[in-house]
Amino acid sequence: MLRKRFLISAAVISIAVMFSACGKQEPQDQQGSSDNEIVLSNDNKEDPDDEESDVLEKPDEASRINVKAVVVGDCTGIGFAPIMGWGEKDKNHEKYELTVKQTPEEAAAELESGNADVAILPLDTAVRLYNDKKDIVMLATNTFNNIHIADLSGEVTEKSELSGKTVAYADDGSLTASAAKQMLEKCGAAASAMDSNESIEKKLADGSIQLAIVPEPYITIAKFDNDDIQLGPDVTDLWSDVDANSEIISSVLVARKDFVENNKDSMIYILDDFRQSVNTVIYGITKTLDYAANFNIMTDKSLAVSTMRNCGYNFTEGIEMWTTAENFISANSDVFDGQLPDKDFYYVTEED
Repeated sequence: MLRKRFLISAAVISIAVMFSACGKQEPQDQQGSSDNEIVLSNDNKEDPDDEESDVLEKPDEASRINVKAVVVGDCTGIGFAPIMGWGEKDKNHEKYELTVKQTPEEAAAELESGNADVAILPLDTAVRLYNDKKDIVMLATNTFNNIHIADLSGEVTEKSELSGKTVAYADDGSLTASAAKQMLEKCGAAASAMDSNESIEKKLADGSIQLAIVPEPYITIAKFDNDDIQLGPDVTDLWSDVDANSEIISSVLVARKDFVENNKDSMIYILDDFRQSVNTVIYGITKTLDYAANFNIMTDKSLAVSTMRNCGYNFTEGIEMWTTAENFISANSDVFDGQLPDKDFYYVTEED
């Protein structure tokens, strides 16, 4: 089947290039009288063909496939919300069904059992699945750094001010934990290990700890109960002191290897649907919130918009995805006992 790419106007191309150059994006112009109030603007991308520099021709109806997806019902799962919304108007290249689970483990089980073809998972969950059976492929990134310093002390605005401070983190064997421990050690803070992010969230909420490094949605949930919680120094900057050659990758889109091999002609379309979906999360906030609620990904819009601010949505694919993910995994190889994924974990085509 002949696949054609159509370039749109140079003006739109320049807009898209500007967007892609922004790197780790957050929803823009979200303002209000309180952090929990939803007042949104700058929603300039709400449809699959808005402001895209490179749009694929829709495949013939007979060649379109059904794709079964699974996500976790949190800010990472929101990356798939626009795809599902567009599906109601038949605007996607392919056709999608969505299952929403409560935990990454439940989502991973759907993929392993064959009940799902693609999934948004934490990067460490994806790597462990690959290391176990070598039967999944990483297609794209979904969110970059979604971990942050939560500060109740009001004394930590610069990374140098973390030196000598005690900072809680969840010692749960995750990539997040490994990165957090390395960052705290690098900046001279005392890392205080706790058993889970849920424990940290509760102690932040009741004020029994003053500083923590914690991912979304836990920092937002704690802040709903304690308005004194502020975001501390930029964690991306802290990580660059540990390893300047990698980025913190939080969640990724993966697929079963057999699904990829059996649907090679469709992968370009699935990736394009997902690329536009993630870009809409960044630039079409109001519609994304509606889609997330309608498909039970996150029904609480206050929680959704607050976590979206700190989730670092970022689509990369091909060589860029491979290099970025491999560098980050290598910098935290102890998490996987030094067992790093082979190159076939990364979906890279000859065109990349």
